[in-house]
Amino acid sequence: MLERVQKFISESGVASRRKAEEFIKSGQVQINGRKAKLGDKIDPATDVVKVYGKTVKRAAAKIYLMLNKPKGAVVSRKDPRRRQTVFDLLPAELRQQVWNVGRLDFDTEGLLILTNDGELTQSLAHPSFEHEKEYEIVTQEQPNDAQLDKLRGGVEISGGLTGPAKVRLRDHKIYLTIHEGKKRQIRRMCDAVGLSVVNLKRVRVGKLTLPADLPPGQYRAVHKSDIL
Repeated sequence: MLERVQKFISESGVASRRKAEEFIKSGQVQINGRKAKLGDKIDPATDVVKVYGKTVKRAAAKIYLMLNKPKGAVVSRKDPRRRQTVFDLLPAELRQQVWNVGRLDFDTEGLLILTNDGELTQSLAHPSFEHEKEYEIVTQEQPNDAQLDKLRGGVEISGGLTGPAKVRLRDHKIYLTIHEGKKRQIRRMCDAVGLSVVNLKRVRVGKLTLPADLPPGQYRAVHKSDIL
């Protein structure tokens, strides 16, 4: 059965679908010795696909990991400043087999999903699917009802109005649920209503909740059904 080359690359665990498309656009993908184009289809049983000169083979098994990202870790394979990355927290045999789904800021901690499943990556990353992401927020100020209501209704930040959010207050912490993913969105939302973020932790993505017994810097294997 024919399938798009970027899907094949993604499902082989080489890179996410979006990254695979970037490889194709930059001329780093070949199909049977010729340069691939976006939209090209291949037969995985007979065609030879190479990325940066290396033959791509379909991954034998899907991998799903949840990592409790600590503060001070970079969500990247390499950091020019030589700071610790989330991939440094994985065993050597896993580091090249998975990629991160979405990102967390340097100073943000909590749930990060790593996988080699391109379809899952696309589903979680695209806002049209509206998968929920929940954050635990500690603020310097005690939030009042007016501020919480503004967060619920959406606030104006650079880039436009945020969508409605689910907001609850428990033990002086704000639990805020969104399905968007704008850069530093939670911090910018809080700033827009006059709240200074002291600590920010992602505690849930989709159905997957960060367990209380998973220490920062540790990971655990999960099933796809645990996430969606």
